[in-house]
Amino acid sequence: MPQFIYLSGCGYYMAPSFAAIVERPDSRPSAGDSAEDSGDEALSSRIEDEPEEAAGGLKGLKRHSRAVRLACLAIREALQMASISGHAPGGKRNDIGVVVGTNDANLEAIDRLQQEAETYGVNNTNPGLFPETVLNVIAGQASIYFGLGGPNVTISGSDFSSVKSLQYAADMLESGSASHVAVCIVRLQPPAVFEGSIRYRAARESVVALVLSRQPSGGSGSGLKLRLESVTDLPDAAATRVTDEQLPAVLAVKLRSGELPSGTSVIYADAGPEGLLAVEF
Repeated sequence: MPQFIYLSGCGYYMAPSFAAIVERPDSRPSAGDSAEDSGDEALSSRIEDEPEEAAGGLKGLKRHSRAVRLACLAIREALQMASISGHAPGGKRNDIGVVVGTNDANLEAIDRLQQEAETYGVNNTNPGLFPETVLNVIAGQASIYFGLGGPNVTISGSDFSSVKSLQYAADMLESGSASHVAVCIVRLQPPAVFEGSIRYRAARESVVALVLSRQPSGGSGSGLKLRLESVTDLPDAAATRVTDEQLPAVLAVKLRSGELPSGTSVIYADAGPEGLLAVEF
């Protein structure tokens, strides 16, 4: 990973119960805590439908799944904040990559396709549904919609999708294969038919898009300068520690507000067997 990268843009949609956790850094629960445990039982764990005025600016997305729509809305906000236009004149932005971290973004489409097959027969299903059943549908549709022609990757890393996606994006920047990477972490609750049959299930919905860059956006020095490093322990017991699920949202909220966690310059996130990911500001 490069010594420093820049977080230059963000966009997000979060369930009220998840937003309440992210915005209260001193009361963030551990990965196993539920909304009821954290006192947020009165708050919804589902993202409200995307605003019509926001969705209206993205023509042609209505036929896509909810996961694709929400991700594209968040990516658009992140690109705009980073002062990055989508399609380059006469072609694509081949210097901009896309990394999507998700475990469940295609389950809605799989359920719909199964329902259609049962109702109309396997030879009479909507052919437009099939592409939506592929796990990398978000990364693919986002790259097409915004004209992002750089590397395109989808990561399904269970409890560590956020960390692995950020690490992969940082490696892209270091290798020179992209000057910017749009990272989007999509965690949605699965259709009821899948409950009890999937290994990973998001307790609270969140869709967070971040733009990572090799240089400050617009040459103005805007954004947050970050250094990502893997560590095996927590050197400072007083430092902020978050779950993999919370990390993208915490970074996005801090960038949007222009504030860093009080008294800390490092955020640590769980990275599984690898230990921790230290994000230094």
